[in-house]
Amino acid sequence: MIDKGKRNVLGVQVSIIDYEAVLACVIEAAKARRSITVTALAVHGVMSGVLDRGQGHRLNHLDFVVPDGQPVRWALNALHRARLSDRVYGPSLMLRVCDAAAGQDFADLLVRKHEGSTGSAQA
Repeated sequence: MIDKGKRNVLGVQVSIIDYEAVLACVIEAAKARRSITVTALAVHGVMSGVLDRGQGHRLNHLDFVVPDGQPVRWALNALHRARLSDRVYGPSLMLRVCDAAAGQDFADLLVRKHEGSTGSAQA
């Protein structure tokens, strides 16, 4: 399990983390009924944070910005000696979270749309 905190990639704080560690954090938070924020970021997302200061600010205040794209993982490995062997692909992470939550009493808490946010995520 790897969780070495966040590191700067062009001004965006990206988590040096693997599937196992982020999954453990999500499940622990759900069991404690505590909110956390997670996004899976590829290069486009990093560049959005670089070019749009507001977006960069939002990204840098999330709990986890996982390295979804291989180039983001490569940057963490090259710049910060992260030694990540794989990216944390968002759809795969979501499937793992759903599998881990199956049958638990907190499954309805895992995906919520924050009022005022974009998108259509629901429990």
